[in-house]
This record gives sequence, structure tokens and C-alpha cells, in this order.
Amino acid sequence: MKRLLTFLTLSLLAGCASNPTVPENNLTPVLTHTGGQSLGDSTSIYWYTSQQNRPVSLADRVMAGDYGDYRTDYRWRDGKLREIKREGKQLDEQQIKPFTLHVRYDTLGNAVFQRYTLGDELIPLSGDQLQQLVQEAKHGADVVKQQRKDDLSLVQGFWKQGQFYRCGDERQLKVTFKPELPDYVLQQLQARQQDGYMAVIGQVRRGTLTANTLLMLNDNQPTCLSAPVLLAN
Repeated sequence: MKRLLTFLTLSLLAGCASNPTVPENNLTPVLTHTGGQSLGDSTSIYWYTSQQNRPVSLADRVMAGDYGDYRTDYRWRDGKLREIKREGKQLDEQQIKPFTLHVRYDTLGNAVFQRYTLGDELIPLSGDQLQQLVQEAKHGADVVKQQRKDDLSLVQGFWKQGQFYRCGDERQLKVTFKPELPDYVLQQLQARQQDGYMAVIGQVRRGTLTANTLLMLNDNQPTCLSAPVLLAN
């Protein structure tokens, strides 16, 4: 039972939603904001949806290096976290194994349904693990809200022949990093500027992307990342 807790703790340290569950009041806009963070070998990307400053949904994609990767769909109702579904791969006994997780909470925050499978095993979640999931939901939402206050968001796109094109509208952007990238990271960036994918936290102004955090940089990402949808509306 401690195996999942270790993996969840890694993602908590690390830190455009589709078809969110929308509250009954449809007169106020439903807003989606993106963000992310990277610590050590773990990178988290978030899509957060809110209405009237209350959470509606959160989706994440977490890449935790040798520990695995996963994606999650969180849903709130009337401002209370009510359901979480997650799937991915995690390290267990020196092997990468598939896992799935599904939890429902009542209005008091009690887990009224839980199912966690790791490989071929069905494993009960402890109270600490269930609380850890709640903390992860809050953490992801807090990361995005703080970045929004700082006028920052997730920007992803592809390098083609030395030019960067943003996902979504294919707009060509001039890219600068503040603070500047370390030399070894800059070398990796230069190696992928002919053909490569990049995701950063930054802001776009007048055709210039000013990035302050490099989240992902690779040459085998076929498409832009989108918010996972694991829960039915």
C-alpha cells in the first residue's frame, strides 16, 4: 500500500479541458487556464477549469522519469471535490507496471468508492493515500491559479527549421528565456530547433514568447498535449 503513496508524493512535489462538468448556473463563464511545473525528474502539466472562482475540473499529465507517468481527471461539484480518475504506469518492485485509480467522495469528503489496480493486483487505498489525492487536486489548482495571477500560462508548440510555432493557432513566435537557460540545456534546445516539441511556462506579448520555465523538450512528441478526459459528464 505504500507503493502508490510514494509515487503520489513525487507528483505532488512536482507539480484546454474538454467537456468539463459545468454547474447549473450557465450565465457565468466557464474559464480554463493552463499551467505546470517541473522539479527534479518530475514534470506536471495542468488544465484547470473554474466558474465564479470555484473549481469545476482539473486535468493533469505527470511525467516522473524512471518512476513512470500518468494522467488524471478531477471533478468538483458545488465547490467540493467529488471524483478522481487516474491511469498510467508506475515503478513497482523494479518493474514499470500499469495502474488505474478511481475514487468518489461524498459531500463531507469521505471516500465512498475506491478502486486501485496495479498490474494484476487490486489494492485497497489507505486513509493517508486518499488524503494525498485530495492534496494533489488542491496543489494542481493552486499552481495554475498562482501562475495566472503572475500572468503566466502553459505554452506548447513545435520547432521547425529554427522557428517556433505555437500549438492551437500555429502562430510563429520569437522565443526568449528569462532567466537564461544553463549552457547544457541551451545546447539541447539548439539541437531540437530544426524539428522538436517544446512546452514552457511563460507569457506571449506582441509575437514574443518570454519563457521562465522549460517543462518539456523532445523530438518524439507527435502532437500537442491536450487535457485527458477520463470521467463521464
